Amino acid sequence: MRRLRNDLPYTFRPPKPRGWFRRLGLWANDLYLRRKFGVSRLDDQGFEKVRELSRAGHAILLAPNHADHSDPHVMVSLVAKQGMHSHFMAAREVFEVSKTASWALESMGVFSVDRDGPDLSAIKTAISLLEKTSDPLVIYPEGEIYHHHERLDPLHEGVASILLKAAGRLENGKEAYLVPVGIRFRHDPEVEETFSDRLSKLEDRIGWTPKPSMPVDDRILRLGTGLLGLKEMEYLGEAGRGNIQDRLATICESLLSEVESRLGKDAKSLSAPERVRALRYRIRRRLLDAERPPTFIERDGLLDDLDRAFTALQAHSYIGDYFLAERTLDRRAETIMKLEEDLLGFPNYPTPRTARVNAGEPIPVSKMLAAGELPAKGGAGELTRLLEAKLASLLVAS
Repeated sequence: MRRLRNDLPYTFRPPKPRGWFRRLGLWANDLYLRRKFGVSRLDDQGFEKVRELSRAGHAILLAPNHADHSDPHVMVSLVAKQGMHSHFMAAREVFEVSKTASWALESMGVFSVDRDGPDLSAIKTAISLLEKTSDPLVIYPEGEIYHHHERLDPLHEGVASILLKAAGRLENGKEAYLVPVGIRFRHDPEVEETFSDRLSKLEDRIGWTPKPSMPVDDRILRLGTGLLGLKEMEYLGEAGRGNIQDRLATICESLLSEVESRLGKDAKSLSAPERVRALRYRIRRRLLDAERPPTFIERDGLLDDLDRAFTALQAHSYIGDYFLAERTLDRRAETIMKLEEDLLGFPNYPTPRTARVNAGEPIPVSKMLAAGELPAKGGAGELTRLLEAKLASLLVAS
């Protein structure tokens, strides 16, 4: 996960697809997949059904899990492989890297969303695209990248809510479909040879003497526990004891409760990601208050609270038993990549990977509404639970 200490005003970036740039972008996208992310092969199934629905003129929302930075590039390639264009909803932060990046994203049919607040422009754009085109719209219901492909984080209801609203506006026989998409990455066995040197760099990064003679699994656990202890010392004043999962839950809850004690708690936000989003929204709204700007001291405190919220989400993103339960090659690789991102800013992809992508059976939302299987109002939670169950089964099968 990348640190977000963004106090800039938000400007919505709409999709402005340009045909000539899309053709160039597809070529660059495939090159980027191989060279930057090490994805040398795409194994996919189920996208023929998506193509059939698109050609029939229906509204399609693709909802993949989101565990790797290359996920959007994978989806662009697979949708294009079926002869379709795609639209994406993407976090505002990727548009704010540079003006060139923003222009390129818009030209590829990507539009921004502020994940920390009610972004009505993004919601209206998504609904409009579903209503007016049959090009698949891609939205990641997990919201964040957590680097654990075999476990889903709780899904946001926004995806289901958008599709339900769009379904109510469709005319002339056009129907709405929600398609779960499971993405899993398989690492080439040669990645194991890179583990020792990469762990040495991480150990050196925090001032430890590298231990290349220690078994890899022990080094991963030692490093992860050490990082957790550093964060506990930084925010709680002492390193915790007990199992890792309990310690992660404790620091997450302590940080969120501390910030909420100052800024208030949103009664509707129950999970850690929801609480973090609510806090980031309140903090940024206060930081950007033009009528009553914060003092320098208050501003520093608000930025510190952004860091606390980030650390809480970071702790939440580590599943204590994920690596311990099954110490497979892929889980070793994913855990090291996650540690690299947290310590070095971005993970490494040193050897080839295969992306296995399974588009599940499309969920006929319009038909379910017509049959009374989904309520027109208040059905987002039920549809989200259905999507979550189908996504989880796809990840197991991949």
